[in-house]
Amino acid sequence: MRHRLSVVAALLVAANAPAQQPSPQPAFTFQEVMIPVRDGVHLQTVILTPTDKTGPLPILFRRTPYGVPDQPLPRVPPSWQALAQDGYIFVIQNLRGRFKSEGVFRLTSQVDLTDSTSTNETTDAYDSIDWLVKHVPNNGNVGMFGVSYDGLTTALALLHPHPALKAISEQAAPVDQWMNDDMHRYGALRESYAFEYSVLEQADKNKNTNFAFETYDTYAWYLALGPLSNIDARYLHGSIPFWTEVVTHPDYDAFWKKEAWISQLHASTVPNLNVAGFWDQEDPWGPWQIFRHAAEHEWHTPKGDSIGLIALGGHETAREFRETIEAPFFRYYLHGAGEKPAWLASTFQSGANRWRTYAAWPPPEAKATSLYLHADGTLSFDRPPPAPAPIGAAYREYAHVPRRRLAHLGGTGPALRGRAAGRPHVRERAARARPHDHGRGGCRLVRIDLRQRRRLRRQADRRLSGERAAEPLGP
Repeated sequence: MRHRLSVVAALLVAANAPAQQPSPQPAFTFQEVMIPVRDGVHLQTVILTPTDKTGPLPILFRRTPYGVPDQPLPRVPPSWQALAQDGYIFVIQNLRGRFKSEGVFRLTSQVDLTDSTSTNETTDAYDSIDWLVKHVPNNGNVGMFGVSYDGLTTALALLHPHPALKAISEQAAPVDQWMNDDMHRYGALRESYAFEYSVLEQADKNKNTNFAFETYDTYAWYLALGPLSNIDARYLHGSIPFWTEVVTHPDYDAFWKKEAWISQLHASTVPNLNVAGFWDQEDPWGPWQIFRHAAEHEWHTPKGDSIGLIALGGHETAREFRETIEAPFFRYYLHGAGEKPAWLASTFQSGANRWRTYAAWPPPEAKATSLYLHADGTLSFDRPPPAPAPIGAAYREYAHVPRRRLAHLGGTGPALRGRAAGRPHVRERAARARPHDHGRGGCRLVRIDLRQRRRLRRQADRRLSGERAAEPLGP
């Protein structure tokens, strides 16, 4: 009887169990190929074809040093959703010398258009597009897009575009690493960024490598490092070629001038959605220089320049950009559907909390206005009075003092003279943007003194060790 009851129970459970659901269909078919380029090197390339679209589709191509998918994507990535609705074959390629791609990764943007035998990111893009349009069923139209380094490889295709390349969108693309992109600020070396990024991309061909600091507090690590030469003497020992170049060329010499590929761009060679950011701390120079150089001669089409993609004021600006600017741009030039962009520039104004479009940039009615740093540490639109004798008296000089306030903007009035205000250990002032500020953005200053810094570090250590969740900052 006990045996019979157990059998009945098992049958009842089986009868009531939900039917096994079939695995959801992947969003794309997955194919990995090695594309040959002119010098015989093969580049690792992943081709993702949508499973819910039929007929010839355009190709959207991205070239990256950071790695490609190693398996089918279970769903459409959020940043592709607006594009995927129109239907594209997404192609992602590792740059030469990265991961399975053959060759040597030099971390360079040098392009010699006068040497027909040279290879670079421009020629690799050309050869890859040529292979793709001949071997992947498509509608004959290719677009390129990417952000930061992927934006750089996209922009470099402008120097010698393949005939099938019908539209590009380079976003936050650097053009001059000495002048004001990534590695320097007008020649002033961004030491931590240049060192750590060089290690990230050149320490190991098969992965992105974060430098292993001996201490949690990297600021203290750099203070204790000593002269710049100690990075190679103690840690790298000449193993990172680009870092060696950075240290060897402190001045704007022939090396950096060759890296500044923008000097060879003098026209818009393909329809170009050039994306910049008003608050981009990595590449504040590149997109604006691409805009200016591409406008030197007649455009192929009006250019879209979408500026300031920061989520502020209740706007999801990244999503709005993808849905209302990026997707329609590629839809028109790659699918031949929708309307041609009628504007030259589209910007999000954080102060006015709205998108604006312009037929010219800068707008003809715009007037340049100077902002002055005064000797008392404030910023103002008022010119400071002449320096009293002796010459040079109107400046401030002080060593690092943890509790000293830094130069700041405060308030929202025209003079912007407010003082930083706050509590004993965290001092901050938020100048909140309002609709009537006529486009003026706000400013936020946060300064944390040493006691608060030590408290934050203890909390971070506890989080890393799993001891307990972080406490709120408090007063």
